[in-house]
Amino acid sequence: MRRYLVVANQTLGGAELSEEIRKRLEGEPCYFYVLVPNTRARDYYSFAAAAGHVPMGAVIAECAPAMDEEAAAQARSRLEQLLDRLHQLGAKAEGELGHADPLEAIGQALATRQFDEVILSTLPQPISRWLRMDLPRQVRRGCGLPVVVITARD
Repeated sequence: MRRYLVVANQTLGGAELSEEIRKRLEGEPCYFYVLVPNTRARDYYSFAAAAGHVPMGAVIAECAPAMDEEAAAQARSRLEQLLDRLHQLGAKAEGELGHADPLEAIGQALATRQFDEVILSTLPQPISRWLRMDLPRQVRRGCGLPVVVITARD
């Protein structure tokens, strides 16, 4: 059974990540461990703002959580929805809300579990904090596993 570490937060419900997971499910049996770095409220961004549909400040004021507790609740909800979908598809899956620093959260997951591949789902450039911090390269260098980067579209 192939074991995948899926790392995402705001992109958990995105079509791109769902397609990548679906591809894995077509092959041999899979286990998915979904890690959601507990992004702080101030680090949230909007897909609509990224696409230039409305001014960034207007979207953040309307869509972004105001408090870290609200951000955590939203992340927990997205995690539960994805785990439910994976279970409905017959996949073995579990997950957790991790450290706010995605590299720290990934390091903690890798220290306690074995995986065959990391699937990292991010917001698009230029708003992705994870891409700005070069998270994909850091994870590749640090874990020695294949890292697939999925970039959400709007």
